[in-house]
Amino acid sequence: PTKMVTGSILWSLGDVVAQVVPYMADKDENKPEFHYDFPRTGRAAFFGFAIHAPASHLHFNFLEWMTVKGGFSGLSIPVFKTVMEQFVYWSWISNSMYHGAMELMQGHSIPQAVTKIEDVLWETQKAQWAFWIPIQLLNFQFIPVRHQLNVVLLTSIVWTALLSAWYPPKPQGDETEHDSSKPVVQTE
Repeated sequence: PTKMVTGSILWSLGDVVAQVVPYMADKDENKPEFHYDFPRTGRAAFFGFAIHAPASHLHFNFLEWMTVKGGFSGLSIPVFKTVMEQFVYWSWISNSMYHGAMELMQGHSIPQAVTKIEDVLWETQKAQWAFWIPIQLLNFQFIPVRHQLNVVLLTSIVWTALLSAWYPPKPQGDETEHDSSKPVVQTE
């Protein structure tokens, strides 16, 4: 339960960062008035609490079990865990869960959620590898197993903000669909 509550708080915080920081960083004097998307933060909180934290707990325990069963030791431990996590199974599962859950929580159908995953998974994976591989190599080398998920949850504030860019808030009164196949990136 503690990791679930922590996951909920930190995924919420990541979404807050994703909504507030780009608006604050936008120096355009004619930018529209800021409207905070509370339901979006609620979806992030629910995902962190009910989906990500429990699944991540199982993942870290399974990863540790595979490492022990495989007889890995020394520097081979972080390399094995990172390869398994990033390339073999976990990143694909967790990113699919995120995009699928966000689509479903926004009221889209299962086929629409599957299409979303197909549209964005490869780009998400590339971003994931650039962000998470260095972090996890250090995490798996220096942090005890029982605290590795906590490191991930704290680091996820930044990662969640990046993921949330795929789900930008719609401007007030704008009912048109945005192209959600790519994150919204502000350029100058």
